[in-house]
Amino acid sequence: MILVINTADAKKVFIALVKNGQVVLKNNFLAHHRQSETLLSAIEKILKTAKTTSQKLRGIIVALGPGPFTALRIGIVIANTLSYALQIPAAGVKLTGLETEDDFIQAGLAELKGKRGVSILTPFYGQPPNITKSKQLKDNS
Repeated sequence: MILVINTADAKKVFIALVKNGQVVLKNNFLAHHRQSETLLSAIEKILKTAKTTSQKLRGIIVALGPGPFTALRIGIVIANTLSYALQIPAAGVKLTGLETEDDFIQAGLAELKGKRGVSILTPFYGQPPNITKSKQLKDNS
């Protein structure tokens, strides 16, 4: 089974379980900037609903972006952590040009195909970071 995670929206999260290329379960839920508080419990719940465990996962697909800085990082950190802890591959997918959840999943399955081992995925923000503005130093001489 493959776990799918998309936190590229600041307000909502999409997760799914895929088996043999078909979506077995999916869940879209509102997170309202609270992905860090809701994502792990939502993953646990979808695994329980599917009557499976994280140890039976064979891969992870995660949205790399573009999207909000914190929301993307939460999804990607969880995907990287699960990939490392479970020693399963993770595939990152840039959402640019993809229109539907199915497009995202199919792109992820193609990326995951043939992948072995653990690799670290990094976010794609779609623009230069704009976290804070640089501060001008005053010369008081």
